[in-house]
Amino acid sequence: MPKVRSGLLDCMHGPENTFTLSSPIGNLELICCAKGVHALNLSSYHDGNSFKPITETEVKIIDKRYDDNGYTYKPALDSVQWLNTYFHKLPNLPCVRQPVICHLMQLTKCSRSSHVSFTTRVWHTLLKKVPVGQTLSYGRLALLSGSTAKASRAVGQAMRTNPVMIIIPCHRVILANGMMGNYASGKKNDVKAWLLRHESVQYAFDKH
Repeated sequence: MPKVRSGLLDCMHGPENTFTLSSPIGNLELICCAKGVHALNLSSYHDGNSFKPITETEVKIIDKRYDDNGYTYKPALDSVQWLNTYFHKLPNLPCVRQPVICHLMQLTKCSRSSHVSFTTRVWHTLLKKVPVGQTLSYGRLALLSGSTAKASRAVGQAMRTNPVMIIIPCHRVILANGMMGNYASGKKNDVKAWLLRHESVQYAFDKH
């Protein structure tokens, strides 16, 4: 299985490429190899003063680091399709192929052994068990990931190091009291609030 070190992927599947995508929440940086996605993040810093989403923006590739002789990795194309559906046709999302996450694609229930980190289990659980429109607490996610509610701090660390925003939906993890909690260590809380509103989540974020 590909290894994740400090949120960065040490991939055994060959070279990766970096793509810049347009999106309603700003340009996104997508990194992937031929097998799966390595990272997806906002490509520039945003705070409450600069975050100005443009809801009608189409998701498309606007730049890439290497031309690859005209060939575009399938995980990149799948990500563009999935993100376009997420932002513009959300009810149809369950019908769209979910982009493969490179460092999670071999993780199954049978492989949950001592060599699989708790962080990796948390990411996999969040990807597979927390759909659009649902939220859960850090403690609940710890329980679903095979630990106890006391591991909520470790879940918080897993959220901070999540390399694939939106697809691995760390924005759906909120505080046990219903408050929103931080996103990107509090630097992008406005992005989290926007994503949850986009998913029609009703909870106490307006009081945060």
